[in-house]
Amino acid sequence: MTSSQTELEKRLIERIKSAGRMTFCEFMQTALYDAELGYYNSERLQIGAAGDYYTSSNVHAAFGAILTKAFVELWQQFEDRNHFVLVEMGAGTGQLAFDVLTALRDEHPQIFPQTSYTIIEQSPVMQARQQEKLQEFAGKVDWRELQELEAITGIVFSNELIDAFPVHRLRFSQSGIKEQFVVVEKDNSAKLSAKVTENDLAAEKLALIWSELSDEKLAAYIGQTGVRLVEGQIFEINLAALDWLKKMSQVIHRGFLITIDYGDLAAHLYAPDRPRGTLRCFYKHTLTDAPLERIGEQDITASVNFSALIDYGEVFGFEKLSYERQTHFLFQHGLIERIAAMENNGTMDNLQDRLAIKNLMVPGGVSDNFRVLIQKKK
Repeated sequence: MTSSQTELEKRLIERIKSAGRMTFCEFMQTALYDAELGYYNSERLQIGAAGDYYTSSNVHAAFGAILTKAFVELWQQFEDRNHFVLVEMGAGTGQLAFDVLTALRDEHPQIFPQTSYTIIEQSPVMQARQQEKLQEFAGKVDWRELQELEAITGIVFSNELIDAFPVHRLRFSQSGIKEQFVVVEKDNSAKLSAKVTENDLAAEKLALIWSELSDEKLAAYIGQTGVRLVEGQIFEINLAALDWLKKMSQVIHRGFLITIDYGDLAAHLYAPDRPRGTLRCFYKHTLTDAPLERIGEQDITASVNFSALIDYGEVFGFEKLSYERQTHFLFQHGLIERIAAMENNGTMDNLQDRLAIKNLMVPGGVSDNFRVLIQKKK
């Protein structure tokens, strides 16, 4: 094993040697969510200037305030408005929860006392950060396991959650679609010690191969997309998102599911101009396409297929209310008016605020590639 390997990579090598190859999906699940060494369970700060990437909620508090305004408008549709129930799936650093609760308290004081805010967070490290961030709202926020939720009437939402679900990677060919697997191979390029004995083996490393599909659901998913792939095209399938969507249909008795994420409709996501798919890795704000590097120390993500969420959502009882670019969503719910008010009352005097707000609204900014899907369950 080479000295540059992470501890998680070493464990994966031993696991594969013992149990055999794993799908890329299984690898990604381990790299991100291993209880001890996975990226999202590590002590490294992943979000913001000191981390590996930015999210809209960490750019400016205006994002949370505008989202809160949309929540309140949806809540007005409920017949029983005695309780304002919000559930956030995967709350990251807790910044969005803080901004939403702050906006409710300061801008919607008549609703704030009726509000209950629940966070579903599987990472103990992230939950600890959220609890520290939300001390000001102690008693208003609770943390629960997903299986504890059932038949709620309210609003369930997520911000950049589904693009962190593990995905299967596939490659199209007229001769048959193949799936990507992770295996162990000899690393003959590694420098061995001068004291190597005849019993020593060359260093080992993880490698990617293509083989037959591991799950018949993958073929069904491909057929459902209705897109035409080109020879050699690589693409991702997120079966975990469908399992999550089905669970959301059981959690929500009546209400709304709001999904904010990086992605697009299938026709764009699986277009010929994406021959290598959408999988990407982030490390200290550097974008790479090398998932086998820095295992457990870098983020791995793939764009969300919103067509699948809409189509399968209908099967699970969800009606699509709206689907739009995040920038358009922010404009529709008052971003321009909020900026004008901030300028008038002097709360946007510094350059940092101006640049942050700009990032939410300009082409190529953080909002430009995100979508907002609102689904309703009656």
